[in-house]
Amino acid sequence: MTLNLIVILFLVGLANGFYSGLMGTGGNVILIPALDLVLAPLGISEPELVKFIIAHSLFITIFNGFAVSYKQYRIGNFYLKEVLLIGIPAVLAGYMMSEIVKASHWYDKIYFDILFLVMVSLVAIRFLFFRTNNTVSNRQEKLQNGKLMHYMLGLFTGVTTALSGFGGGIVIIPSLTDVFGVQIRKASSISIGVVMLLAIGVTASYISFDTSEQIQQVLPNQFGYISMSLVLPILLGVFLAAPFGVKMAHRTKPALLRLIFGGVMVLIIAKTIFGFI
Repeated sequence: MTLNLIVILFLVGLANGFYSGLMGTGGNVILIPALDLVLAPLGISEPELVKFIIAHSLFITIFNGFAVSYKQYRIGNFYLKEVLLIGIPAVLAGYMMSEIVKASHWYDKIYFDILFLVMVSLVAIRFLFFRTNNTVSNRQEKLQNGKLMHYMLGLFTGVTTALSGFGGGIVIIPSLTDVFGVQIRKASSISIGVVMLLAIGVTASYISFDTSEQIQQVLPNQFGYISMSLVLPILLGVFLAAPFGVKMAHRTKPALLRLIFGGVMVLIIAKTIFGFI
């Protein structure tokens, strides 16, 4: 690894950590395009490239989620009940879907990119052009107090995360704010807690393998699909920047948070479309 690459990875970690703390997501919307740019030139075959991107993205998200969740806990903004209600089904679904993807060769890079683009586009449209109703209806109050819809959200989040590499915040935050009527700051805190648990489940699949599995050994200090040499500079940036993102989130108006979230989505959409051309 060159010094330039280490610096780039560190800067990616800074951006990822700050954005995660600010928005309550795993920051995968930043990680995935960055990892694609780093890993694509290494000659990894496309079905395997998807697995490398997802594995690195979610492994980093474990530590990212912990850093942000710990800060949320310190300031009294952590919701353990909701995190477990959504997180446990998400972990189970994410692990099982990851095992399916890991063992198959059908999930090519083009399908991964299309799913990525569709999810980002839907969320960008939602956050930029539709306002959240600040009043909580009786139906939403029942949903917040119930368990079934939390379980269903967890299962759906686990499957989409295993297929897209997103930490889950891109699904959880809009769902909690629009369907459950949860305020965005609370939704962000719940999201990052679930993201941390979910990332552990998916990473457990990608870091474990047996001798019958043929995994390309193309990265330094590679374990399964994860290279510790690539991960460490990013994690250093994450741990330095995440607390500042959390502090900024509590000083920023919800409307501006929504605008930032949607704006970042638009930039990522532009990058993804440019990659198709």
